[in-house]
Amino acid sequence: MSTPVRRSRPWATRSCRDCFGWGWIDRPRCKACWGFTSKATSRHCDVCTREVAALDGICRLCRRQASLIAGPDNKTRVDLTVAARTGQQFFIIGTLRPRGGPRPQPVPSEPWSPRSHHVPPRWTELLLFEMPRELRGVSSKAPPLDPQLFASLSARAARIAELHGWPPRTLGSVRRGIRILCAVHRPGERMRASTITQLTYTAVPANHVLAVFDELNIFLDDRPDSLDAWREEHLSFLASDVRSELGVWIDILRHGPPRRRPRARATVITNLRSILPFLTEHAGRYTTLRQVTQDDITSWLADRPHRAYDASALRSLFGTLKAERLIFANPMRGVKGGKLAIKIPASLTADEVESVAAAALQDPALRVVVALSGVHALPARQIRAMLLEQVDLPGRRLDPEGLNRPLDDYTAEAIGEYLANRHHHWPNSTNPHLLVSRNTATTTTAVGTFWMDRLVKDLPVGVDRLRQDRILEEALASGADPLHLAHVFSLGARTSLRYTTAVAVSAAEHESLP
Repeated sequence: MSTPVRRSRPWATRSCRDCFGWGWIDRPRCKACWGFTSKATSRHCDVCTREVAALDGICRLCRRQASLIAGPDNKTRVDLTVAARTGQQFFIIGTLRPRGGPRPQPVPSEPWSPRSHHVPPRWTELLLFEMPRELRGVSSKAPPLDPQLFASLSARAARIAELHGWPPRTLGSVRRGIRILCAVHRPGERMRASTITQLTYTAVPANHVLAVFDELNIFLDDRPDSLDAWREEHLSFLASDVRSELGVWIDILRHGPPRRRPRARATVITNLRSILPFLTEHAGRYTTLRQVTQDDITSWLADRPHRAYDASALRSLFGTLKAERLIFANPMRGVKGGKLAIKIPASLTADEVESVAAAALQDPALRVVVALSGVHALPARQIRAMLLEQVDLPGRRLDPEGLNRPLDDYTAEAIGEYLANRHHHWPNSTNPHLLVSRNTATTTTAVGTFWMDRLVKDLPVGVDRLRQDRILEEALASGADPLHLAHVFSLGARTSLRYTTAVAVSAAEHESLP
C-alpha cells in the first residue's frame, strides 16, 4: 500500500507560501492563510501585485502589515494600502495574536443529552423560489440560524466520528462545515446535497458531512445520476422514441425485474457502448426500434471485431423490449453472434516472478495483494472485500467467503506487517476490511478498483495473471485433475477444464520438442 498522504509535506520549519511567515508547519500555507484562502474573492493583490488569495483585492500579508503599522491602540480605520509605501515586515507564525488578558481556553464539548435531538419547528416559512447558495464567502464563525439544529448535528457528528474512527482534526472540520450550513439555512429548510458538496472549496470534507446528514428528513439528495449524465451526453442525437425505448431497457438492467438481478453500473455502460455504434450508424433511418430488421443486424455484425459481445448486448436489448411489448418481433431471434474467444491461461516467466517479488517488498499493501492472489489465487474482488475477521493470524487460517484455508508463512508475515503499518497511520480506524486507503480509513466501505489498479500498476503482470499462474501450478502438481481444482479454488466446471486443457497443451508442446 502506498504511504497515505495526509499532508502535502511533513512537519518542518519553513516559510508560508502566501504570508512568508516562518514557523513549524506541515503544508505550503500556515493555518491562518489556509483559512483566509477559503474566504478569498480573487487571486490577485492590488497592493503588492502578487498572485495570491485576496479579499476585496488585498492579501493577508498586506492586511497584517497595515495592522502592525496602525498599532494595537488604533481606534480609526486602518489604511490597507500602506504596505505599498512601507514594504513588508516578515514575522514568526503564531506571534501576532493580541497580548494581555487571559489566554483563550478550549471550549469543552457538551455531553450527549436528550436535548441534543432536533425537534422540527411546527411552522416554517414557505419559499417562493429557491436560489442556489454560494458557501465560499460564508464564515465559519457566523451564528447559526437554528442553534438547536446545529447542536443536534454536532452531537450526531461526534457519534459517527466515534463509530468510524475519525481523527479530531476531521471532526473539527466537519463541525465547521455544519456551522457554515446552519448559518445560511433557516429553521425547517431542507439542505441539498449540491449545497453540501460546495464545502470542499472551504477545506471541509464534504463526504463526511454528507454522512452526518444521511437518512435525515432535512436532507435532500439532489445529486445527478452519473448514468443519466452519460445517457444525455452520448444518446442525445437519437430520436425521442428510440431514447425512451432505451430508457426502459436501461431501467430494467439497473433495477431488475422480479426474476432478474440488477446489473452494476459498469455492466450497463459496457452494454451501451456495444450497441452505440449500431445506433450511430442507423440513427438517420430509425425513429423507433420497431423498424430494426434482422438483415440490418446481420449485415452490421458481419464486420464487427467483437461480434459475440455486440450480439449479446443487442440480444439483451431486443429481448427486453419484446418482453415489455414495445416491439412486434425480436430481430435477434435466430441470429448467431459466434462464440466468445477463450483465452488459454499462461504461466509467468522467471523474470516476471522476480520482478513481482521485488516490487512487493516496497509496499506492505502490495505484498498482501501479491500473497493473496499469487498464493491463494483470490480474485481482486475477494481481496478488496476481505474482512479483518476472516484472517486468523494466531490460528493460521484464512476464511474468505467460507473457504477456510491454511495460512502460509509468507502470507501471514505480509498481513502482519501490513496491519502494523495500518495501525501506525490510522490507529482509530474502525473499517472492518483488511485493506484500507486514505479515503476509506474513516469509513466502513471497501477500497475500490481505482485504488487497486494504482497499487499494481508498476507490476509487470496484473492480479488476474498472478491468480492464473497459481492455479496452473496447482494443476501441474495434481496431474490436471479438474475436480481437485474446483474443490481447492472454488472454480466452476468450465473454468477448471480450461486450466487442465492449458496444462495438457503445454505438456504436449513440451514433449514434441526434440
